[in-house]
Amino acid sequence: MKTHTHIQKTVLLIMAFLLMPSVTDMAAAVTEGALGEHIKEEKASAEFKTTSSPGEEPWHIEALKLTYFHSSDVILGEGEVQVSRSALRVCADRIIYDRCNARVRASGNVVIRLGMDVLKGTEGELNLNTFTGSLENADLFLQRNNIHLLAKQIWKTGPEEYKAKQATISTCPLPKQAWNFKCQDLKLTIGGLAFAKNSFFNIRDIPVLYSPWVVLPINKYRKTGLLLPDFSISKRNGAEINVPFFWVINDSMDATFYQHFMGRRGWMEGIEFRHVFSPKDKGVLRYNFLVDTLEDDDFNDDGYTRGNEKRWWLRAKANQQLPLDFEAKVDVDLLSDRDYLHEFDQGPMGYDETDNIFRKNFGRSLTDETDLIRASTLQITRLNQDMFFGGEGRYNDNMEVGEQDFTIQTYPRLVLHGFRKPLFSSPFYYDWATSYVHYWRETGLREQRLHIEPSVSLPLNLYNLADLIFRGTVEETMYEVSGHDPEQRPDSHSNRLLYNLNADLSTTFGRTYYLSGKKTMRHSIRPRLSYHYRPPENQDNLPDIDAVDRLDPANRITLSLLSFLSSKTPLGNNRFAYTDLVRFSLEQSYDTKEKSSWHLLDEDEQRHFSDIYAELDINPLPNLFFRYDTSYNVYGKGFTKYNFLGRLSNSENDSLDLEYRYNCLAEINEVNLEIHTAFSPSWYGMCEFKRNIAEDSALESIFGLRYQSTCWAIEGRFKKDTDETRFSFHIELLGIGGWGP
Repeated sequence: MKTHTHIQKTVLLIMAFLLMPSVTDMAAAVTEGALGEHIKEEKASAEFKTTSSPGEEPWHIEALKLTYFHSSDVILGEGEVQVSRSALRVCADRIIYDRCNARVRASGNVVIRLGMDVLKGTEGELNLNTFTGSLENADLFLQRNNIHLLAKQIWKTGPEEYKAKQATISTCPLPKQAWNFKCQDLKLTIGGLAFAKNSFFNIRDIPVLYSPWVVLPINKYRKTGLLLPDFSISKRNGAEINVPFFWVINDSMDATFYQHFMGRRGWMEGIEFRHVFSPKDKGVLRYNFLVDTLEDDDFNDDGYTRGNEKRWWLRAKANQQLPLDFEAKVDVDLLSDRDYLHEFDQGPMGYDETDNIFRKNFGRSLTDETDLIRASTLQITRLNQDMFFGGEGRYNDNMEVGEQDFTIQTYPRLVLHGFRKPLFSSPFYYDWATSYVHYWRETGLREQRLHIEPSVSLPLNLYNLADLIFRGTVEETMYEVSGHDPEQRPDSHSNRLLYNLNADLSTTFGRTYYLSGKKTMRHSIRPRLSYHYRPPENQDNLPDIDAVDRLDPANRITLSLLSFLSSKTPLGNNRFAYTDLVRFSLEQSYDTKEKSSWHLLDEDEQRHFSDIYAELDINPLPNLFFRYDTSYNVYGKGFTKYNFLGRLSNSENDSLDLEYRYNCLAEINEVNLEIHTAFSPSWYGMCEFKRNIAEDSALESIFGLRYQSTCWAIEGRFKKDTDETRFSFHIELLGIGGWGP
């Protein structure tokens, strides 16, 4: 009987063992009640997939050992535990997952990855619904801007939002950081700002600055707040500090306010407003104002002594798309005095930086800083397949004292141009142009002019040997004149009727050279002979304000030659790269009229031949370019103008520019050198020289040196010209911001 009972117990134990769930059953999705009322332990590697409600993406739980407590609905993972779903992954040595409250408590080598953020620590907890929680002895890495944050405890309070106690923040890699901020309390906002209390700025863990409250921009996106100040020192301005405040108005607009203190001149206020509604709808406005305490001592020795204390500069550019495919462009340039741009050409709001911003954003530059007439314009244009319309209003701000009333303003100018079209079914083509302009000024002649210019042309192909184009144009100009000028006495109502005859003969010779592979080179020569005739006409009864008011007679023959050598290099996939290796052009004209318009020095001399003009471009390598142009006078004056430019660069942004300019009429004879180079992966240098050859004197010298580490950079720059000596330095905390101009 005892034997029989023993056999029954043995059979029941074997059956119970066989009915226990296997490891592979644990790998399947676990539902409530599937594990019974008892504790189930797995000592082998295991994985859970669990969800709180149908239709949701399940949480994946992996560990060397998983234990499920059914009564409390808790899963315990031990050994290389991972809890993950979508972009969130929590890893630790030990994790307790509370399914009812969707909370995870982790300990031992905790790593939380949420998108690009990585949070490490010894122990902590996380709400899986709100993605909020805390971690002790934590290390936070924000990959998008390379931010490292170490703290005794970090709380994740929302999307991209954190709080920390006893924190250290830097963009330098661990463990040895070149710089960092250490603070008692820290808060990172979703807007990309770090608010710190009781903060020390450390260099190599040595405190150098203290602030009870600091705001740092740590996000690559735009954010409102104080930017790091600019520092410089100069001979005329003294010590300077410029503190900017950046205001994000909305996604399309922002503004920067500048408080610029100059030790010898006082406070300069500045504002920059920007908007970008679309690539075609954008604008930048910049304004500065200063009550100057420095008395003028004839700055730059130009004979002009400034008498005003209130100094300002308003400049702006904008592009705007209008209804019916019209486009508007606005350019504003207004000044308080003629010396302003020379004295304040450096810094974040100076002439050089403003010009760079306008070129980059609009492709339009400022008028040269030496120009005494500053133009502000409004242009409205529309272009379609058949014609072009343009309208312009122009205000000229004359910096010459007492000359503003005599300065001509354009209110407005209208242009309408019809493109060339066939004349019915004939071999002739026609095009036309008309313009209206109203020139106004307070004192002097005022002019309204209507100019109409229809043309007819006949293109001919001479047996595929040459192309010949005949062209005839009628020019009708009507005037209405008011005002008074003692040097001109035009009729109040007058008109002028002229005609132009043109002939253009050209051909092209070429030869193709086949090189290795599919690379080819082609040499082309294009001679051209043109003739222009306009009859003489007495125009003394007309006003003389611009070039259209005086159309000189012409009976001119022009001979030109264009030669270029180009290469064709295969790129694969039936794509090719074309490069002009050498380009050379030559041109001269002969005019039979008694007085030519090409008077070099003596306008009474009779000269029929124009200067010989030549251009040469050489581009032998992708990173090497040369350009030379010159004008040669055949009446004994020799070379009246020539310019040379040589440019060498590489893929590392090293560059060398050498320029020589000579113009005997403009009295220019100078050489310019500009070098940018990297001495090593961390050291960069630059220098610029402008020298007057005729006077053997330096016009401008600039030297700059920059050191860049992985998380910081420092740059120093020294500039000296004929009027000013200036030194500035720039410190950047990469990923945070910078100090300096």
